[in-house]
Amino acid sequence: MGFPLDEFDSADDAALRPKPLAVQGEFPSIAVLCFFPEAIEDLHQREHLVRVGKFSDQVGGAGIFVTPSRDVAVFHPGVGGPLSAHCLEQAIASGVQSVLAVGGAGALDESFAKDNVIVVDAAVRDEGTSYHYLPPSRKVVFDVAENLLAIRDLAELGINAREGTTWTTDADFRETRARVERRRAEGCVAVEMEAASLAAVCHFRGVRYVHLLYSGDDLHGLMWEERDWTTSNRRSQLLEAAIILSAAQQVRLQ
Repeated sequence: MGFPLDEFDSADDAALRPKPLAVQGEFPSIAVLCFFPEAIEDLHQREHLVRVGKFSDQVGGAGIFVTPSRDVAVFHPGVGGPLSAHCLEQAIASGVQSVLAVGGAGALDESFAKDNVIVVDAAVRDEGTSYHYLPPSRKVVFDVAENLLAIRDLAELGINAREGTTWTTDADFRETRARVERRRAEGCVAVEMEAASLAAVCHFRGVRYVHLLYSGDDLHGLMWEERDWTTSNRRSQLLEAAIILSAAQQVRLQ
């Protein structure tokens, strides 16, 4: 027998199906998935975001926010492929058709220097969730045209970005030296825990998806370096940029 993760089933007849989220008013069709809780709360405190609901306490109870114009939803989907995919599925069931994710990543290569930004062009699928949404493969590949548009729009906001490949893992405490070197050899510049999973969900559901990552901690040297990555100003900057880009897309689609 093969491995269970090789048993991809394309049927959309799962026994348990995502239900729309209960929020105040209509759920926007565009969502920003932000992995920086303090940046979300800061915009909320400054009344740039309005809280309209929350996820179930069973999955962490994270707040769901919208911009004052109610054209963009913002929420933290939770850390790791399974939880973030679960929350994204609920958002898609609520009407989301386009997703822009912003997160931090560990640097695997010197070229991905602290606070540098990449738009993910592919993610190595070293996790489990994506195999329930896409046939087995080494990587999930992102949309080139969407990435180029994001890079252009970010440049207009003063943020330099380039495309880059990431390694998505389920086990951050098992990023062994040998595994890091193998990922570096196949071109990965970053490591994180959600991109492949979220991209697979969006592929399966027919939802637009772009993922931005900034370089946080450092894994390419002999020793791990934390680099105070959770206090970087890049976090709030990327969240605000993602909201601007998402709102602009909403205008283009009208």
